[in-house]
Amino acid sequence: MMRVTNTMLYKTGANALQNQQQEILKVQEQSVTGNRTNRPSDDPSGVYRHMIFSSDLSGVQSLKKTTQSAAERLTLADSHMSQIHDALLDAQDLVLQLGESMVGGNPTILTAAAQKPLAWYQDMISTANSELDEVPLFGGGKLRSPFDASNLMATDVQVKSEGGKSLAAAGTGFTASVTKGQTPSNLPLSVKISYLAASNQYKANINGVDQEAASLDDNGQLDLGQGVKFTVTGTPKTGDAYYFEVVPQYQGGTEDRQIRVRQGETLPGNVTGEELLEGSGNYGRGVNLLGSMAALRGALLRADPTEVALQLNRVQESRAQVSDLQGVTGIRNMQVQAVTTTLESDESSLTKVRADNVEADLFKVLSDLEQASQSMQVMTASQRQVMNNSLIDFIR
Repeated sequence: MMRVTNTMLYKTGANALQNQQQEILKVQEQSVTGNRTNRPSDDPSGVYRHMIFSSDLSGVQSLKKTTQSAAERLTLADSHMSQIHDALLDAQDLVLQLGESMVGGNPTILTAAAQKPLAWYQDMISTANSELDEVPLFGGGKLRSPFDASNLMATDVQVKSEGGKSLAAAGTGFTASVTKGQTPSNLPLSVKISYLAASNQYKANINGVDQEAASLDDNGQLDLGQGVKFTVTGTPKTGDAYYFEVVPQYQGGTEDRQIRVRQGETLPGNVTGEELLEGSGNYGRGVNLLGSMAALRGALLRADPTEVALQLNRVQESRAQVSDLQGVTGIRNMQVQAVTTTLESDESSLTKVRADNVEADLFKVLSDLEQASQSMQVMTASQRQVMNNSLIDFIR
């Protein structure tokens, strides 16, 4: 039978005290940090789960930030389109007031009123070029300003026949163009070209200013100066008047700015300036809003109430086009905000799961700390008794 010596009792007690001290330190650390796991060795599988949860949470937070930013852009875009819509309502009222059926006919009133469509035209360009965080709202995937005077276009030519009460597309036999890189003065231009059958000449009026009648050149073109030309390959009729405008052309991206909402899933994040002001794409009505304002201004500068009245349909179609795109933007905003709400829910769930994976049960921690402290006291007393006995034996 092996004899149990005081030294053996002392060593056993010391080891137990050391282990208990380690247990107390561990429980104290949990009580201070609030975490059940403070290092990989505490719970390797728990730490791995924590890494997975953290990665998922980071991804959800990144997507939520993206969708929140997109929702902000869509809301701001809708606000800007409302401003354009309001301007078009005012333009419609102006046409109704100054068209031939009302008070039209006073040249002074008509020419003075031309300042209004010019202001609306300038506001439309400013709105279409507006930015958020230095990114154009209506620029598609490009960062350049969607519209500026260095990139111009001529709208499709319309014709009003003698005695006609409306404008119609002139067709491919009558086209207009502006040379790239040239910027005519007094933009936007509203051009009216009257066909003089007796002399087979054409007389142009640009923004209310008449030009000398002239014949077509050998290429069938009428040079209007500053890079603007009117080309005739068709057969004009007596009394025909042709109209077109020179305005900035969209130079942004043609694709909508996509919003990543989930892995491999995106939503369209805006409408482009091309859709909004030039009426392209699935939602546009093919109306050039800048041209619409330029045409109304030109009619007023020419002090022609009949021509002013002819702009009513075009202004109304412009307003309807903006309304359509507001509806599209509103639906897209609702979709993005719905995704944001889902992501917020996912973020909350992942945050809780991640916390539950590492957080300590405070009640259990305090209970463990109490038990460990009591055990420590008992062990200390026992060890003290062993040491006393050893000392007495030594003295004897």
